[in-house]
Amino acid sequence: MEPGAAGPTKRVLLVRGGVLTRFSGIGGAFYDLKNALEGGEIPGWQSAGVEEYDLGENPSGLKRLRERWFRHPARVAAHIKRLRHANEVDLVFVSDQEQAHLVPTNSEVPVVVYVHDLFHLFPEIVTLSGESVEVGEPRPGFIRRRDLRRLMKGLQRANAFICSTSAVAEVCRQHFPDTPLYQIPYAIDVERYAPPATLPAAPEALDSPACHLLVVGSHDPRKRLAFLMRVLSKLPQSVAKDVQVHHIGGDTCPHGGPSASSLAKQHGVAWHTVGSNISDEVLNAYRWHCEALLFPSGAEGFGYPTVESMAAGQPVLASDRPAHNELVPPGTPLPPEDMDAWVNTIVEVHATWSGRNGGPRQAEQALMDHVSFLAPERFNQEMSDAWSTIASS
Repeated sequence: MEPGAAGPTKRVLLVRGGVLTRFSGIGGAFYDLKNALEGGEIPGWQSAGVEEYDLGENPSGLKRLRERWFRHPARVAAHIKRLRHANEVDLVFVSDQEQAHLVPTNSEVPVVVYVHDLFHLFPEIVTLSGESVEVGEPRPGFIRRRDLRRLMKGLQRANAFICSTSAVAEVCRQHFPDTPLYQIPYAIDVERYAPPATLPAAPEALDSPACHLLVVGSHDPRKRLAFLMRVLSKLPQSVAKDVQVHHIGGDTCPHGGPSASSLAKQHGVAWHTVGSNISDEVLNAYRWHCEALLFPSGAEGFGYPTVESMAAGQPVLASDRPAHNELVPPGTPLPPEDMDAWVNTIVEVHATWSGRNGGPRQAEQALMDHVSFLAPERFNQEMSDAWSTIASS
């Protein structure tokens, strides 16, 4: 049967490890896919259930490891076998490459893994502006090395991969040339981000008259917040005195470096740490009321912050690096090593803000139109077609 053709409804089991907040990139992608499937929005497919676990707050390291390496994989394999024998499953979908160890050995049902990126399995150090930027974990500890070996074996057992961008597809083909690969860009519900006709009140942190700029994401070294601090420190004083930066995401560096807020203090940058545990409504309010998103990241599997800001009509200053450079309008990515280009563009943003004399920024319809290719309807049909092909192969 050709992809997209009508036929009997098939069933897919969604599999992931520990429950993730929907406000994380991978957690949000899984949440949206689960809702689309359960809402009957993926043609020809219905849910055979979800396999996941919740350890609660502050579980011990031993408990986390035991659940991840032994208990959960055993439950997943047993559940797949039960569903297969009852003829109640046609495909198993593993949420991301960090859960690839859940691909069973000799599965009776085809298993596809959604590969968001392969940074940790194939880490590298990229030199940008004379700075060595770690992409992935170049020096993982003993336990993590064993964990990565399990992930690699799981990926080698998978029947197919699905990824979202050309950058990730290229790495998949390089390291797993014999595994069938489907490139399906993520979906975002643009209506979730579109500003209403009358904007809600700005968050209290935006009350002061300033050129408010937004940063969204963790303080992982590949996000290059250190580079951004140097850029901001080079702004002309007449501009810098008006600039206030708001960071939504973790302040600490996962690799043990200085926090983002301490870097800001060292460089004299007006920096406000919002944190990461905020609602969609608050995050959107920051997008609608801030002048632009600053996204100097050196490597992304996708780069949700850029497309979400564009869907909100917010200008984006992003580096010309994979894979977010696939997503912003052509000609707009900034040279990742050209500090002057970044400074000049921020100066232009400030000039636009200053020219309004305190008036509100209007959402840019062209940016909102640009992300229309990420419509859920397109994603759901492409996912249906890929699943049908994998399930019948």
